[in-house]
Amino acid sequence: MSSTPWDAALLARIAHLHLQARNVVEGWRQGGHRSLRTTSAIEFVDHQEYAPGDPIRHVDWKVAARTDRLVIRRHAAEREVPVTLAVDFSGDLQTRGGEDGSGSKLSTATVLAASLAVFLRRHGDPVGLEVLGGRGVKHRTIPAGSRTLPSILRSLAEVEPGGVAGLSDAFHAMGNRLPRKSVLILISDLMEEPSEWGPQVAALVRRGIDLRVIHLHDPAEWALRLSEPSRLYSPEGGDELPLDPVAARPAMAAVVEEYVQEVRGYLGRQRGQHFLIAHDAPLDGVLRGVLGGRA
Repeated sequence: MSSTPWDAALLARIAHLHLQARNVVEGWRQGGHRSLRTTSAIEFVDHQEYAPGDPIRHVDWKVAARTDRLVIRRHAAEREVPVTLAVDFSGDLQTRGGEDGSGSKLSTATVLAASLAVFLRRHGDPVGLEVLGGRGVKHRTIPAGSRTLPSILRSLAEVEPGGVAGLSDAFHAMGNRLPRKSVLILISDLMEEPSEWGPQVAALVRRGIDLRVIHLHDPAEWALRLSEPSRLYSPEGGDELPLDPVAARPAMAAVVEEYVQEVRGYLGRQRGQHFLIAHDAPLDGVLRGVLGGRA
């Protein structure tokens, strides 16, 4: 996909993604969000120029009436909490989706990340992005800031699925790079061995990072809802696996439960929060749980 500014297909995808995100955000009752800021504003310090996405309630209307400039009031006790969205665009997330990716874990991850970015910016939280896996994206890392929303939406719209997320290396790199006392929201199907990436979560804890993991899964895949013997393969590589779903189905539930407990064990030991989400779950409920911190 071309990344030139006049690419009509890309611009249409960005606009559609923004609309989807706004619809998810508008569908959520606005009283459900607790600010990610650690303290409330108590002492005025200065002004900064208003930017699209800044909360309207912080505009100083007296200054606007006097100077025709829109500025935001800033306060000494205001503690901004940077939020980084790390989104998995590896090949496996597009399985079972349509030709355009609709109905897949990938489409859910993309719209969910965009919705989180739109909502957090509306509430004044600086937002950044980390693209894990995928291809065709110009900016894989966008540091959290107050004016990053257009860049985040563009990257989410232009990235194509492929490769692997490399969670172990990603956790290690982000643990060295992300701001201390910030929030990291990972959106992934976690289809890499927990024993490989789990120990690297400690790199985040050392920086006081609040880790919240949205673990997307496809219930039909986990339940082996196949009617006849098949050959399974991963877009991320590896050998094909012949499978008789009828024979394997009774053991599958135990395999899934063991895997989920292993994931929760690694995250729990490092105080990470785990949200197991079906890819077709209502996204407003996902937002409420993740931003409210309820695993």
